[in-house]
Amino acid sequence: MAEDAPAPRQGFDYRWLSLSVTTIGSFLSLLNQTTVNIGLPKILATFNVDVQQGHWVITGYMIALAVVIPVSGFLAEKIGMKRLYMSTLALFVVGSVLCTLAWDLPSLIAFRVLQGLGGGMLHPLGLAISYSLMTPLERPRFMALLGLPSLVAPLLGPVAGGYLVDYISWHAMFSFNIPIGLAGLVLAALLLRETPARHAARLDLPGFILSTIAFPALLLGFSYGARDGWTAPLTGLFLVVGASTLLAWIIAELLQPEPMLDLRLFANGIFSLAIGLNFVIQLSLFGTQLLLPLFLQTAQGLGALEAGLILMPQGVASFLSMIVAGRLYNRVGPRPLVLLGTTVMLFTTWQLGHVSLAASHATITWLAVARGFSLGFCFMPVQTTAYNTVPQRQLARATALYNGLLRIFASFATAFLSTVLTARSLFHYSALAGAITPDRPAVQELAAALQPGLVAAGVTAAEAQQRAVAAVIAKTLTTQSLVLGFNDVFLMLTAFSAVALVLALFLRDPVVEAQGAAARQAAPAPATA
Repeated sequence: MAEDAPAPRQGFDYRWLSLSVTTIGSFLSLLNQTTVNIGLPKILATFNVDVQQGHWVITGYMIALAVVIPVSGFLAEKIGMKRLYMSTLALFVVGSVLCTLAWDLPSLIAFRVLQGLGGGMLHPLGLAISYSLMTPLERPRFMALLGLPSLVAPLLGPVAGGYLVDYISWHAMFSFNIPIGLAGLVLAALLLRETPARHAARLDLPGFILSTIAFPALLLGFSYGARDGWTAPLTGLFLVVGASTLLAWIIAELLQPEPMLDLRLFANGIFSLAIGLNFVIQLSLFGTQLLLPLFLQTAQGLGALEAGLILMPQGVASFLSMIVAGRLYNRVGPRPLVLLGTTVMLFTTWQLGHVSLAASHATITWLAVARGFSLGFCFMPVQTTAYNTVPQRQLARATALYNGLLRIFASFATAFLSTVLTARSLFHYSALAGAITPDRPAVQELAAALQPGLVAAGVTAAEAQQRAVAAVIAKTLTTQSLVLGFNDVFLMLTAFSAVALVLALFLRDPVVEAQGAAARQAAPAPATA
């Protein structure tokens, strides 16, 4: 339970204003990640480079995030939250300007790193500023706006990125940030109030050096593992370096009297439980964000914009459910809310594990909406519970720790799910190969439809027949094995959702419990006859 008094009250209006202002930076930094993912193929084509080279446009940004997030808590204490927020937002805008002017791939990668150095701090800083103005009992009222960037930005990213790339250019993905970022800077300068700085705060140099090696190495290891395989030399190198330096970092932080990230927070059972729950929720969240767009685009043949529009209602459902959860949090506590959310998550994940290639877009949309509803009841209640157990003076570093772990979870989830999907698709491809033969009626019908086009192109009738049959078999095998791979991954995520349901049974918020106990003691005793 947070024993410290909150920061001096600035008034209801100021708290809403500060939260609205900091949401701009958080939203931009998170939205930018998914828009660039969608626009990467166009960037590769523009600079005439392959995926191995172009992947550094995304990887460089992730490395920058991994470097700056751990140190954001220290810097916020050292120079003040407002000053640091404006500096990082300005750096993000400058990076966006330079990205629009990039003349080749190396320059774009360098500018993306610069952009990430600014964008990485925006979300944890925004949370720290907002939470410092609220008592633990006030935080649920602001839950929907607090969680808006985390849940909605990644879902709007494919829509925004698809539209900007398809109808304008890939440069628009970066120039889009400039006017909004400048508006956010002006609003921050006019409306935010500076928090007290602790100039005597000292940088935990060993912790900073080790985290600068460990977190980027782990992110690179997960990234290379998903792309090149877990037995690839670079994958093993990065994972070994990351794991060994992470262990050294943990030891160094536990020995430091003033660590950069206070790992002693994990001695708090509720905080640790919230982190564990969040890990499972991240798997489910990224399962939706990664797998459903892939299913719609690769299996059902939709474009990026179409897939994004089908999944966009999930973000609306998340936002609305967070509003409801925020209103109920102080009345019922986190446990009933998270139990409801994980139950719906379990059911919808199971349903997605049985979706076929013929599934209608309406079915996919409704399942995504239900998952959005469940995530709204899980994500922010769990986060609010974690922060309500942290002393007020440690909020800046707690948000840095929490968000740093979220980045690691997200990277791991993406790599893990991609690897499982590839492995299961290959397994089903091999299993189906013997079942689809040239003598099957469906194969003969499709081959007959393809054959005239091949003959018209100058291929002999016999060769056209062979090519048509081979093309039909290959396409059918690839599509069906991919769909079965999707099913397997979602069934695996169903098991993780069941684990989350069990963990939710033990979730509690001492602040809400204390409020309920005080209310019961203050209530008049029932009249006796």
